Amino acid sequence: MKICLINNLYEPYARGGAEKITKIIANGLVKAGHEVFIITTSPYFKQLKITFAKDWRGQANCPPSLALRRTSELRIYYLNSLYHNLNKYPKVLRLVWHIWNMFNFINYFRIKKILKKAKCVAVVTNNLMGLGFLTPLAIRRLKIKHIHLVHDLQLIHPAGLLLFGQENMINGQWARNYAGLCSRLFASPKAVIFPSRWLRDRHLDKIFFIKSKRIVLPNPVAPALAVAALKDNEIFKFLYLGQIEKHKGLNLLIQAYKRIREKFPRTELIIAGVGSGLEQVKIEAGRDNSIKFLGRQDEAQVNKLLSVCQSLVVPTLCYENCPTVILEAFSAGLPVLAADLGGISELLGENTAGLLFRPGNVADLADKMSWAIECPSDLTELARVGKEKVKQYSVENYIKELEGLIN
Repeated sequence: MKICLINNLYEPYARGGAEKITKIIANGLVKAGHEVFIITTSPYFKQLKITFAKDWRGQANCPPSLALRRTSELRIYYLNSLYHNLNKYPKVLRLVWHIWNMFNFINYFRIKKILKKAKCVAVVTNNLMGLGFLTPLAIRRLKIKHIHLVHDLQLIHPAGLLLFGQENMINGQWARNYAGLCSRLFASPKAVIFPSRWLRDRHLDKIFFIKSKRIVLPNPVAPALAVAALKDNEIFKFLYLGQIEKHKGLNLLIQAYKRIREKFPRTELIIAGVGSGLEQVKIEAGRDNSIKFLGRQDEAQVNKLLSVCQSLVVPTLCYENCPTVILEAFSAGLPVLAADLGGISELLGENTAGLLFRPGNVADLADKMSWAIECPSDLTELARVGKEKVKQYSVENYIKELEGLIN
């Protein structure tokens, strides 16, 4: 089958889990014998290296608003979008942009033209912020099968995030009006995939996807290397892997880590990632040389980190859906300590595949980190359960489920 994947971000502009999941699905579909192409965005005034020069008109060069490149297996269309630099604009301009994003008729016609030319059997949409919320209408008008994969709350609130302690932000009148409009624009695709029951329930509460087939299917995860066993007198390494933003709880993690340092001097905290909160986090870390900042890591480097650290910590202060990093840790046999928010508890399963701590609670996180160091046999059992659990989330199983929904 010829299948289109649509997501607002993709390489080389990937930031988080949704982009990683889109890539895993794309590669899985190609491996299963399908022809796949991707529609995504690129920043304005950013020259993207074109490696495949035929555009959808069959001409030699693409128009400035649309870049097209070809990897060994994928054709990727890049549409210019201000989404990449949205946080740099004043709040008033961001509000205007969000209104434009909902009714972006220019991208509606661009995407419709690409899909009509491609003659694909199905479209799998992901995050559409920056591409335009008229995209589902373009798919309906062409009578193409539409599968939507929900990653966060961006259809319920434009921030896409629900912060701990600010749960009522999605219940205000303005937020209800926004969600109601998004519900009408997206209507009811053929099927909608939610990676967690928590995310499904939040959308059903807001009357989304009433006529769609709705299933809970955790994100796929690629096989990873097994984690090395902790040896006697080895430094115990805690790992944070992800975006460095205020809502990710890095300050909380550093405070908890500093609490246990005196009792456990042979420890390190490895922080891998980039983001707008990096400088503030470095200030919080101070001159503690046991806190290491590694910056952005590629796939090989991530696999190496998962194999040499002893525990992954997810200190998030926002309600998470189905964090890709937890699945990657499970696959690598790396024990997980995580805040009990959103869909995380579904993955960790009543502390059987990982250890939950109270969100925003430095003392509780410090206690769990101490426990991880003091109880290596129990920690190993958590890793074993997580590694066994993640087998059901294989890419092959996910692709079979997706093929079933399309057919």
